[in-house]
Amino acid sequence: MSTRRQRDIHRHLFGNSRGRRARSSKANPQNHKLERNSTSYSHAVRDEVVKIDLHNHGIHQAKKRIKEECKYAEKNQTIQFCHGFNSGTQIRDFIRNGQLQQSLDSLNVEGNIWAKDLGNTYFNRT
Repeated sequence: MSTRRQRDIHRHLFGNSRGRRARSSKANPQNHKLERNSTSYSHAVRDEVVKIDLHNHGIHQAKKRIKEECKYAEKNQTIQFCHGFNSGTQIRDFIRNGQLQQSLDSLNVEGNIWAKDLGNTYFNRT
């Protein structure tokens, strides 16, 4: 009787599929790729770096803050946006996939956007 009780408790605690691996269709393989870096002057970090942490911002707050920082950036500044890369990649995708560039074009702000690593994206005003 004790072995059945132990089995029932074990099944209750760990479920019927204990010891089995998750199916590959349920797995979430993330494929983060780095963009190629350029060695041109516009993609070099300048003397003054302004670091903007976007971790505690919602997507709408972050978009507004990013546009304002790019709009009021000086020519000798590099703006570093810290957005992270593990979960919640909407801010990163907004910056890197062209939506930010379209917004800046409509505001007549010229600049270059590039990435050195997965969690940060940089902006230089030209």
